[in-house]
Amino acid sequence: MLATMQTKTMHMQPSEMANTMKTMDKLNSFGKITLTDAQRYDVCISVVEPELALFLNHPLTPTTYDQITPVLANAVLYAKAVTYAPGSAIAAQYQEPQQPAMATPLLGQFLVQVNGFVQARNETGLADWIALEPPFNEQYGAMIREIQSAYPRGSEDAMEKRCSSALKAAVEGDDGSPWTAFIKFMAQYLGYLRDVSADVNRYLDTYALLSELQQRANSALSHSTLGHLMLPVVVANAKLVCRLAIGLDKQPELIAHLKRSGGGGGGGGGDEGGARETLPERAANILRQAFVTCLNDRVSSLSAAGKPEGKKRGIYIIANLCLKILFQCRKTRNATQIFENIYNLSPPLLAYPKRERVTYLYYLGRFLFQNSHFYRAQLVLQAAYDESPARPECVRQRRRTLVYLIASNIILGRFPSQELLGRPEAQGLAAKFVPICLAIQRGDLAGFKRHLDIDRGEHAEWFLHFRILIQLRNRCEVLVWRSLVRRVFVLAGQKAQDTGGTTRAATLDIDYLVAAFRKLEDAAAAADDDDYVDPDFEGVDYGDTGEELRVDQAGVVSKLASLIDQGLLSGFISYKLMKFAVTGTRAKGGDALAAGFPAVWAVLGGRAERSEGSGGEVPGWKKKEGGMGGQRAGPGMVFNFSSMRPVGVVG
Repeated sequence: MLATMQTKTMHMQPSEMANTMKTMDKLNSFGKITLTDAQRYDVCISVVEPELALFLNHPLTPTTYDQITPVLANAVLYAKAVTYAPGSAIAAQYQEPQQPAMATPLLGQFLVQVNGFVQARNETGLADWIALEPPFNEQYGAMIREIQSAYPRGSEDAMEKRCSSALKAAVEGDDGSPWTAFIKFMAQYLGYLRDVSADVNRYLDTYALLSELQQRANSALSHSTLGHLMLPVVVANAKLVCRLAIGLDKQPELIAHLKRSGGGGGGGGGDEGGARETLPERAANILRQAFVTCLNDRVSSLSAAGKPEGKKRGIYIIANLCLKILFQCRKTRNATQIFENIYNLSPPLLAYPKRERVTYLYYLGRFLFQNSHFYRAQLVLQAAYDESPARPECVRQRRRTLVYLIASNIILGRFPSQELLGRPEAQGLAAKFVPICLAIQRGDLAGFKRHLDIDRGEHAEWFLHFRILIQLRNRCEVLVWRSLVRRVFVLAGQKAQDTGGTTRAATLDIDYLVAAFRKLEDAAAAADDDDYVDPDFEGVDYGDTGEELRVDQAGVVSKLASLIDQGLLSGFISYKLMKFAVTGTRAKGGDALAAGFPAVWAVLGGRAERSEGSGGEVPGWKKKEGGMGGQRAGPGMVFNFSSMRPVGVVG
């Protein structure tokens, strides 16, 4: 030992060397050089933390002494004393160790590892070490039993002190800024391990534990320089919160008592506060805190390769989890702020992995569709569909995107091809959408209403499930009107006539249209054999014959005026002659059909581009670096989702 000390002691002051020698002699005077297996277990497992085993097997030298703190050196002394001389004065001197620390060797080892990950800035290792989803493996199970024994409920302060003493790297922090929020997260995490259960009947309790843990994780994420180490943990926990919130929303019997007691699953509401915050909404709001933290990170940016770094890596993956919850529980109005924030503050979407791009564009497309902005919806959904890999494992995702993409295009007058409907992800979609397309092409008002009838439509339940039935009914009916007017014009319209120096416009007698609309509406009424009468009104005679409900000349004129106003017909109504006259025939080379009935897709698409004046930009879809989607701010550059006009609406 003296030989070993020679190099080290050359750098020590005499007094320091004397103290070191005295301490080592004192430590090495107890017990044998090595321990038996039984003694190893008693000391290393029951008394001293496992990381001290190396020092228990050998006499202390200046090198090993410098590697451990005086506290750990005293622990070695105590361990040897109680093992070999339990009645000695030295053993009595150290008879008051912290019992929780001494009784939890696995927990101590776990915290040492976590501290090492923080010290090494190893976020992957930290995420792997923080297991979240039960059931846990046997090693974690043994540690959980230690926690339950040493730190029962109510001892959270002691558990936080234990974490604070073990996580020195977090206490020291970075650049003089301690990472206190991480210590609190770890204490909360240990409490989560202690209390969580895989029992399905306790899912609500699990949700509450995960929500509290998510909030602690969000706080730890907000540290300016070390917070990025928590990003994988935040994302992993957020996925569990998302999955559990959606699962509970689908099983209302598990949260029925919350609704009965007025809890609503998440506070808020009541007589004074308006609508209650539902459990999924609360989950989305908790995740939104992490989203905002990632979005507002000023430290990280894009790498030289154009990829996000630091906390900005989490922007879209956390946003997608929030959107998944909101769309599942049908609270999509709350998604507006997410899209606006991303459009103004996020790096370009193209910088992120394809899976995140596809998912985000899918939800943005659905949001635009639900807000009746179908042209922009099809732009976004087409991009999501094109980027989604055509692999068997992606069929479900591609199918869901395709449903809204086809619906958006049909509303805009563009129908799916047979090639598209023959793809694996489109199996069965032809039976739902082709009858709508045929009804629009033929002007078959009766067939159109029958197929999209809420009560008797063959596929009405399917359309309602995807929340596209009302949009198809309301938006596509005007296209059926247009096709019906065109069919009647072909059969009974008067061609343009050249009378010397003037050209008389091609016209159509409105009475012919009245007859056509009446015939088709009568056919639709005949198919509706529902004679149900509410019992409260049974036998009441209102004196009506039903004739007043039939379409008349004024109704047809109103339909024509609407079609002309939307640009779907080109012409005017002669109220004196009660005729519809086509304009622009000469410009179309004498083709009255081409002049009077412009292509629907060109009309609605062009109107959308002109009305927005955005050059193809879609609010929420960040394509370029900089604020407001990368555009230069200026007059007319305020994008507000709540005020967007639906396609075809004037004013």
